[in-house]
Amino acid sequence: MKLTMVELAKHAQCGVGTLYGRVPNKESLLVCLHERFLDSGLASSARMFSRCQDAAFEIRVRELCSIMVDLLSAHRGVTRAITNYLFTRPSEENSASVAAFRLNATAGFKQAAAFLAEAVDRKIHPRPQVACEFDLLAAHDVAQSRVVFGDRSGLQIHYSKKALKARLTALVLAYLRHDFSTGSKPR
Repeated sequence: MKLTMVELAKHAQCGVGTLYGRVPNKESLLVCLHERFLDSGLASSARMFSRCQDAAFEIRVRELCSIMVDLLSAHRGVTRAITNYLFTRPSEENSASVAAFRLNATAGFKQAAAFLAEAVDRKIHPRPQVACEFDLLAAHDVAQSRVVFGDRSGLQIHYSKKALKARLTALVLAYLRHDFSTGSKPR
């Protein structure tokens, strides 16, 4: 990571000593920023769960995909830094924080999957929680790849936020409507 603490302090309009007084190093700062990102995502999801408790399945999916894209877009730089730097080589000092972050993120992810699973047709998916976890993981990976990392794949395929949300919603719905027990096509 090429950004220095001096540059971070300048950007934050504070002294380097002030910055070091709050965080011992860049990794610690990334952990703090990513924890805020997670908290923001969990709060957005909780509001949506409450607002959409009686909503149709399609609306739940659309809202979750929208939150996913919006959060990744709003926190693109932090997510890229965490993925590229902190999670690939966390220091011993931060490894407990990274492990705690992963546990919290996993719990939030499972909560979102449970929210969707409540509305999945159990005749189609006898294990809707597992199906929803897989589907949301696939959607998140696509969203993160497109929003956070852009065109690193070399493919010249670009989507607006609106188009990406619509395509992810269609992806999630198609998978969760597919009857794997009979091999039938999605409804």
